[in-house]
Amino acid sequence: MTDPFLRFVNCVGAYRMRAFALNEGLGGALGVAAEPLPHQLATVRRVLSEAEIRHLISDEVGLGKTVQALMIVNALRFQDPTHRTLVVAPDNLLSQWQDECWTKGHVMPALVGASDFDPANLPSVTLVRPRDLTVRDDEGGRIFQADNKVFDLLIVDEPQTMPRDAVQTISQLADGFRQVLVLSATPRLGDGAWRNMLMRILEPEIAQLAQLQNKTIDELLAEREAGAATELLKGADAFPLVHARFAAGRRIVRNSRSDWNDRLPRRRNHSIRVQPLHHERLRIEIARALVRNADSRLGFEGPQWTSAKSLQRSARAARVVLAEIASRGGELSELARTARQLTLDDPGDARLGALLDILASQWTKDPDQTFIIVCGDNPTIDLLQAALPRYFPELEAAISVLRRPSSGEVDRVTNLREMQATLAPLNSGVSRLLLVGDWVQAGLNLHQISSGMIFYSLPWEIDSIDQLIGRIDRLGGGRADRHGQRWIDIWRILVEGAQETAVADCMAAMGVFDAPLPPLSPEQLTDVQQILAQTAVVGSSPDPVSKLAAADQGLPSSIKLDPSVNTVAARELYATWQQPDQERQSMGANFAGHTPVARKESAMSIWLKTMDRAGDFDVGRRADKVDSYCFRTLWYPRQAASGRAGQSPFLLPGVNHERWMSDHLPFILRRSDVSSPPRRTVLTDEGEDTPRPLHFLDNGSVIFDTLVGGYCAAAASTFSRAKRLTQTVVMMPEGHPALAIGSTVLLVAAQLDPFPDEFLPSLWSTEAEELLATAPTDAQRIALLADRKALMSRWRAVQRAVRLAAPPRLLLIGSAHGKEGWCMLSREQIETCLQPFAPPDWKAVARGRPASQPLIKQESVERLEAVHRDLVTEAAKHFHEDAVARSKSALEIVAAQMSATFEAELRNRNLTAERRRTARPEGVPEELWLGQVAALERLSTSSAINLSEALALIHRYQAGELRAGEPQTISILMGLRCID
Repeated sequence: MTDPFLRFVNCVGAYRMRAFALNEGLGGALGVAAEPLPHQLATVRRVLSEAEIRHLISDEVGLGKTVQALMIVNALRFQDPTHRTLVVAPDNLLSQWQDECWTKGHVMPALVGASDFDPANLPSVTLVRPRDLTVRDDEGGRIFQADNKVFDLLIVDEPQTMPRDAVQTISQLADGFRQVLVLSATPRLGDGAWRNMLMRILEPEIAQLAQLQNKTIDELLAEREAGAATELLKGADAFPLVHARFAAGRRIVRNSRSDWNDRLPRRRNHSIRVQPLHHERLRIEIARALVRNADSRLGFEGPQWTSAKSLQRSARAARVVLAEIASRGGELSELARTARQLTLDDPGDARLGALLDILASQWTKDPDQTFIIVCGDNPTIDLLQAALPRYFPELEAAISVLRRPSSGEVDRVTNLREMQATLAPLNSGVSRLLLVGDWVQAGLNLHQISSGMIFYSLPWEIDSIDQLIGRIDRLGGGRADRHGQRWIDIWRILVEGAQETAVADCMAAMGVFDAPLPPLSPEQLTDVQQILAQTAVVGSSPDPVSKLAAADQGLPSSIKLDPSVNTVAARELYATWQQPDQERQSMGANFAGHTPVARKESAMSIWLKTMDRAGDFDVGRRADKVDSYCFRTLWYPRQAASGRAGQSPFLLPGVNHERWMSDHLPFILRRSDVSSPPRRTVLTDEGEDTPRPLHFLDNGSVIFDTLVGGYCAAAASTFSRAKRLTQTVVMMPEGHPALAIGSTVLLVAAQLDPFPDEFLPSLWSTEAEELLATAPTDAQRIALLADRKALMSRWRAVQRAVRLAAPPRLLLIGSAHGKEGWCMLSREQIETCLQPFAPPDWKAVARGRPASQPLIKQESVERLEAVHRDLVTEAAKHFHEDAVARSKSALEIVAAQMSATFEAELRNRNLTAERRRTARPEGVPEELWLGQVAALERLSTSSAINLSEALALIHRYQAGELRAGEPQTISILMGLRCID
């Protein structure tokens, strides 16, 4: 160790990073590459602090459900590095999940069905399509087994877009998973069939009881809520506990956009009307005739509507329909032949000029703007793809196209790669336009690509309009004006007299373009489609048209949280998080930043700079060789002569010592450095053919976690109490404020954790092992093991609840010798002594060397160490007493939730065992029947043991019976000198 002072500073830096992850970072959740927003902070905290992670996050479109899921995953990985997640998502969302898992969540996920998929070597996140869970191979087995022995957490994204049989399969598979998250803005809880499938996922014990008692899930949920009547009489203070135990929607979280308008972009609508060309007038006339006698009660169903829509799109799309009508004969055939000939003679489009005007005016203001153009169908896409480069030559290779995938059997991995290839030029800035038909997959985020959408043609269904606009109307989307307000622009190009224009006007009157659709019942949607169909038949919008209003699409429940109260609480939580207790926060006041995350980034930057100056690692800066995007690099310290790696305190995973050029790691550490859209790779050197993965450095990243773990290990091996106190002479740059504190300083650091891992019981208790020994078969032993793993998951929930209620902290204690002898230091003074860089430019660095002779007498050293040891012990005692008090209400809720879940499980198992005991199946040998009864009774005993042990851990903690050993401290004695 060449510089004991800088090594100590780096070790304290590691302590600081771990303390932040557990404190301000919500147990590791906020290590993802996203600035947390109030509602996200509140949701993640709620999910992580409950007894069981089995929740539906039903935030409205654009509020960041995927980011919240990644935060939860990051926290679970931080708590248990072996944790594994299985994500089930529709095909066209897999690309987004792949990108966000890496760029925000630090994980390169595996994709089931990909050529490199290796089931024997899975990363912490695996992605799978719904169909892969239902399709069976030639031998009848599923292509992919969603094995709850392999995966801890199941995430189901946008289940309402999946085939019903797939959701049914998922709801069955979810029973065995210890943790489940469902993400859906429109979960269809108002539809009884869909509600049953979702509630089976969220409340498996209720679903099983419904089968045993021949009741519906709704009936049992209502009975459970009725059982809360007495508890509700205890007043408002009891409501959180009542909701957590009895409410039908206790595991459903929903945030509304209306509650967070200040965090979302606003919409600007532009309606541009053009006069039709002659052949377009004829096509409009034919379209009206086609649907003149259509039954509007059927909405837009039927081939006549498909033809009418095509006639009002491009000439290329219309010609096919006109030819078919002309071939039929009848009163429209001659008109159709005339219109078709006109489209051949002059295939002009009245809307094209308006589109060109929009693009020209917008690109004059900002040449870098990207737009999404909704074309309606493939022929119109082809038309614009060919026509636009004639007017804007720079678009020759700068137009991307996203078409609706075929409904037939397709290679889904290929489709995913095609979508990634489509979006890549937009992400990189090569493409300026994205042409789409009348469809974009729900959940596909395009807000990082564009803030402008042009409807060249419009879908005639309100949900299609809503999904299209919803791809850009999201958190972080839009363009900011000079006041900081973000805007998205929506243009509608409308042809006068067209049915499509009448439909668009009716939609506008309903408010479809102004804001996301409110939750609508199936009956409301049917009514809306009838109104729109009638509008198209008569060619004008009815007067008046009412704005769409939300239907009650929630779960039937009499115990509901007040959304406005939740919003206020979320904002208060966020305000508290932004300004934590100065003594409890992980980052000192000298770290700049307007939020805890920003202060952590400042501390990380100084930490990395200190590593570099200490010679522990080589930390540099580079720019991408293609587009000059700036990032940092990390490698081992370089030897000047050979360029090979020098000595470092520990090894980095997957990084060898051969050459900086081939082995360095590119990374970014500030959320403001994350590009829009986030980039996955960079080219660091001229001539490099293969880009390198770009890491985001924070907890959850294997590199960051290695740095923290490596320095914590170095702290224990060098500066712990078991070692002789390190004494060092520190040469401080002139003007360093630490020089005014004292000539000799003793610093002590410790990590205080209210619920360290040592409090977690071992997997098998004596009683559980005795029960295991009675199981005669592997299958029964596996079932008992699954029970114990579920119990361990709930024990970890207790740990999370305590840590969130009473966060771990970094304890710093110090004293200095000055003119008046030894005196204790404030937190601010200690942080000053740990700052290796000096003002005014913060470039000059302090240097330490081992003291050649003792800085103070040995008896003084022993006396000082004893004083500081007592101070640490006293601080730890008060910390744990305070933690028990602060976590009281949180643990009451966890205990109530655990009791409810285990009691329900025990009841179900007892009922099942009793049925088997009293009704021997016909034809089953007695010995086999008795074995089955014994196995079921054994599971009931397992539930009873687990209930007792789960609550025992909470009771022991609340009683103060769980006591940690003496805090592990590190310390250093420094003689401060000024560099001459």
